[in-house]
Amino acid sequence: MLKRAIILGIFITIIGITAGTIIGQQTTSKESSQSIEEERIKILKEDLAKKTEELKKLREEINAKIKEQEEIKAQIEKAQSENFQRLAKIYESMPPEEAATRIEKLDDDTATALILAIKPRQAAKILANVNPEKAAVISKKIVKIKEKESK
Repeated sequence: MLKRAIILGIFITIIGITAGTIIGQQTTSKESSQSIEEERIKILKEDLAKKTEELKKLREEINAKIKEQEEIKAQIEKAQSENFQRLAKIYESMPPEEAATRIEKLDDDTATALILAIKPRQAAKILANVNPEKAAVISKKIVKIKEKESK
């Protein structure tokens, strides 16, 4: 009986040691998994930070290009406006009959803009020589433009 008790004690001790080793291995395995997972998260965060910086740089480049395009557009509009003013002066210096003949051949929007750019007295003389239908269209467009400006 004592032998059995000793054998049983030894057996229980062996089982305890084995169980402790297995639990220790599982704990080490869990810690190892956590460590690997933490390393993956760290790498992903670093990649995300790099991508965020790249996106910020791209956004800055895009904004710079947009600003550059806006400046170019403003320069073009200014040049067009100057050219248009020059053209208006040419029409002002023409005899009203000749200017009217040329304005009749322009599209309605261009003719309206040109009449608006010419000094009022000269524009009146030119418009008086434009055919009545075209003059009416131009006059209506001028009224609409002036209404928008007054609002």
